[in-house]
Amino acid sequence: MLMLLGAGAAHAQFWTPKATGFASASRGIDDISIVDDNVVWVKAYDGSGTGNQTIKDFSRSTDGGNTWTAGTAFLGLGTANTGLSSISAVSATTAWLSGYPTASTSAGQGVWKTVDGGATWAKQGTASFSGAASFANFVHFWNANEGVAQGDPEGGYFEIYTTTNGGTTWTRVPSANIPAPLSASEYGYVHNLDVVGNTIWFGTSLGRMYKSTDKGLTWTVAQTPLSDFGGTAESGNYTFSDQNKGLLNNSGGQLWSTSDGGVTWTPLIPTGVFGNNDIEYVPGTTMVVSSGGATGYGSYYSLDDGATWQVAEADTQFTTIEFLNNTTGFAGGFNQNSTTGGIFKYTGTQLPVAGFDRTEFSVYPNPTANILNISGESIRSIVVADLSGKTVLKQTFGSIDNPSIDLGSLQTGAYVVTVVNAQGEAKAMKVLKQ
Repeated sequence: MLMLLGAGAAHAQFWTPKATGFASASRGIDDISIVDDNVVWVKAYDGSGTGNQTIKDFSRSTDGGNTWTAGTAFLGLGTANTGLSSISAVSATTAWLSGYPTASTSAGQGVWKTVDGGATWAKQGTASFSGAASFANFVHFWNANEGVAQGDPEGGYFEIYTTTNGGTTWTRVPSANIPAPLSASEYGYVHNLDVVGNTIWFGTSLGRMYKSTDKGLTWTVAQTPLSDFGGTAESGNYTFSDQNKGLLNNSGGQLWSTSDGGVTWTPLIPTGVFGNNDIEYVPGTTMVVSSGGATGYGSYYSLDDGATWQVAEADTQFTTIEFLNNTTGFAGGFNQNSTTGGIFKYTGTQLPVAGFDRTEFSVYPNPTANILNISGESIRSIVVADLSGKTVLKQTFGSIDNPSIDLGSLQTGAYVVTVVNAQGEAKAMKVLKQ
């Protein structure tokens, strides 16, 4: 039988809330580092509205995000005015933090490493970030040895370091390998990066995007459509499925796509509602998840490279999003206390599994006045959403071949029909109701 699916049911299917373990309330998650299906690290910020930039809280899970152990990183004397800009982990015991100055008297910014699960942190001195204009935006490691740390321009060019021995020694990338900033006012943003394989991108305040295909050793730069958007500097939010295919959005609710790694961008006019905050591809697929909206609430997903969007959860405030693969993903939130809230674990079935040929699903007749037939095996559910992304009908089965759904109760217009089989493989198709 047909049944309506409200926002609460969609939330239960897509995200499961978990407790990050922070003793202080309103700790928001703004950076997530997923090591594997079991190990995840996150960095917190003060979401209470008091503007405290110096908290140094992190949390770690070793059971796939079901339970979390929170901690506070002691970075040593002289770091009282240091804030955390990013976190990057490679195991349950080894991770790095980058820190930035929150006051002119701060001398504690740079990169720190833990090898004991966050119990202690040691500063890595050769990624010095010691200049008058130094500001460390992020650190990222590909493995236990190879990493990069990026900061704002210092001495006339972006301050970027690389390491091949876990940070024991860092070497600053020479200015000849980095395109010069456009002006003294061009800078980067904290934890503003994306990584696919050996390729890494970071954005700037003038809407430009720097790219390295060799783990930070050499860089190119391209202008995005965000140059001084609306009189306000921003880098936007961007994500890449592979070294070429990517999406970019901005605070104004616009969306662009690229097929050449960010050199050129094409405007998209998608169907449905998408978030104008964070945006994240499921690596190597056509699936994208985004967060936020005009009020900062909600999360949304697309199965077709951002062309069509559906609502995953409309009533909850989400921050950053990160996916390791089509089964492991997390979205940041805000905790109420040490045992309630803070992060959301992806547990849904909307995202197809890797390698599935989604062309095996089809619908007919299209347009249809009433009955819509589904061609496909082992169908578990059919979800119908309007063009705003609101789910209006859903039919579920144990597992059935070639089912049908009655659209007779719906108004005339266009809808998005998502078919999911027993393996969690899905396809979204646009259907016209006469």
